[in-house]
Amino acid sequence: MAGDDDITVHVEWLARRLTQQQEDAAATEQHRIMVNTHRVSRVPGHVRIPNPDAYTPGLVAIGPLHVKDAERRLRPGNRLKMAYLHSLISRGHPDPARHLAVIQGYVRLVAAREREARAMYAAEDVDDVRAEDFIQMLVLDGCFILEHLVNVATGKEEQSLHATPFGPAQLSVDLVLAENQIPFFVLVDLINSTRLPEFDSTGYAPPVLLMKLVLYYLGGEKGRDMSEALPPADAVFHILHLLHAMVSAARTRWEPPPRIQDGATLEMMQEAARLLRRLPLLLLVPLLYPILPEERRWRASYGREDLPSASDLKRMWVRFKKARGGSSSKAPAGIASVLGPVPLAVKLAQEDRLRLPQLRIEFRTAPLLLNLMAFEQSAEQRAGAVSAYVWLMAKLVQSAEDAGVLVAAEVVQSSATGSESKEDVARFFRQVGAASEAAGELEKSYLGETLRKLRERSQHPLFMMWADVQRNYFTVPWAVVAEFVTFITFISTILQTYGSFKH
Repeated sequence: MAGDDDITVHVEWLARRLTQQQEDAAATEQHRIMVNTHRVSRVPGHVRIPNPDAYTPGLVAIGPLHVKDAERRLRPGNRLKMAYLHSLISRGHPDPARHLAVIQGYVRLVAAREREARAMYAAEDVDDVRAEDFIQMLVLDGCFILEHLVNVATGKEEQSLHATPFGPAQLSVDLVLAENQIPFFVLVDLINSTRLPEFDSTGYAPPVLLMKLVLYYLGGEKGRDMSEALPPADAVFHILHLLHAMVSAARTRWEPPPRIQDGATLEMMQEAARLLRRLPLLLLVPLLYPILPEERRWRASYGREDLPSASDLKRMWVRFKKARGGSSSKAPAGIASVLGPVPLAVKLAQEDRLRLPQLRIEFRTAPLLLNLMAFEQSAEQRAGAVSAYVWLMAKLVQSAEDAGVLVAAEVVQSSATGSESKEDVARFFRQVGAASEAAGELEKSYLGETLRKLRERSQHPLFMMWADVQRNYFTVPWAVVAEFVTFITFISTILQTYGSFKH
């Protein structure tokens, strides 16, 4: 029995040890997967080649992937880093005699996590970088980012930055590029060791303050107020990761504003008036469709990787509305403002009202969307929210006519005017849409149900016939009259012939 007891003890001990090892291995594997999927890596060639400038910094190189550009092409922006290091330290230590000790503290902090920081990059991008150069780069880049964030939050004018053409706007792009990131924990460690008297009264712990500074920079007041809905600082990998989390959270927190009773009644009356105006046209469908030549009838069939365009959906009585951000229609500051007050918020209401976020097209918009999609692809989120949204918009806008529909609905804003503006909008969506890899997994995305309903509508016989009649007869007013007169003449001829035979 004693031997049996000994065996029992060994079995329990081994079981506990194996259980612990299994848990440790699972945690290690999970961490490895997270690091690999959120690693700062180069954008694949097939994605980069069509839009190389969208992934390349234009003012400042952050991290090791474009460090050679910092020595040549980006030298003016790189000079700002030393000046910003000095001004950041001077905030809490006006006496220059203290600066050496502060910098030594920064170097020790980053050196202690050098190995962890290197693991955030592909080996081929950092193996040739000496330890001293790697640590110095992270200290300079991290302090530069912190000083810029503080300047924006406090409203301090950055004369050196503004002296560079498009400097602030270009920097807002550079800081969210997929290839231009440093580990977020470096920023956390640096702000933990930095005195910022301007924020003493807030009572925020340094990591919380950092999150709010970054979110304010990216999304203005609305971004800063979302910090409670986002991962804590120690779960953020880099600034682009935080931007993606912010945009995704903004979508899930949005719902169309509830209709008040009076407003609902008015809307019902307006809808009834619209139906009455359409009634004569509806009566024409069974009259005009049968005489439509076979080759001009719609034979479209939409599979999982296709969708009717905006102009075709409009012919099927789908109305486009811009999503409103609650009680305020003012777009937040920061680069995320180009995505509208409620980024990615897509909602199909009552089967015929498609609400879309208001997208402002400017020089920052394409790099922002392309790098958010690059992040999703690197994190193996092929049906990620941004990729799915871009795919949808690219399918809706396939021509200048489609662009005109969304511009008229204020879903798309463009600085250009006239017919060229519509062509530019269509070209923009072809450009960014080509980078989306969401097509094969759209059903898994947040747009899956909306896309299914839109495809069902496009296959409905009544809507298909109505779209055909509009496309062929109602493009220009005289065509409507001509076709209708032809039809009436045809009917009159039949009646006259029948009458003559009868007599």
